[in-house]
Amino acid sequence: PQPLGIRREALVEPDVAPVAHRHAVAEPLVSQLVCEHPGVVGATAAVGTPVRMNDRLRTGPNARLQVTFNDNSLLTLGENANVVVDRFAYNPKKSSADVVLNAAQGAFRFAGGKIERMQHKNVVVNTPHAALAVRGTHFWAGPVKGKYGVLLLKGKVRVSKR
Repeated sequence: PQPLGIRREALVEPDVAPVAHRHAVAEPLVSQLVCEHPGVVGATAAVGTPVRMNDRLRTGPNARLQVTFNDNSLLTLGENANVVVDRFAYNPKKSSADVVLNAAQGAFRFAGGKIERMQHKNVVVNTPHAALAVRGTHFWAGPVKGKYGVLLLKGKVRVSKR
């Protein structure tokens, strides 16, 4: 599978729309951005850093990170977020996709790309409070006034207790 990468073109600021690219894209705004590969702890991510399955993505205070998967699905992390890309498998020839993300902390937004058109798709985001089954969806999830919320922007999200 082709690794995702981090590029300079996708600076994501709170008031600026993200720019989509074929590979993962990210840049820290003010604070730290970390991409930990299994077996490598605390590596600071820079433009061009590859993002692979089982990598942990972390942002610091006032930082934002945008990841564009190979199918153009977007994952945007807010400040102080912590997400592991457990699985990303996209096979347009077999019309299948399998994505599992574990969001341990912070806010994030997910917007499905070409995987939305696959006949056999499984997109799941596990959070500390619920498991989110994603179906052709754009949604935001994260802490809101001391609780955890999900804002549906388009499509369907099935929320189940963990």
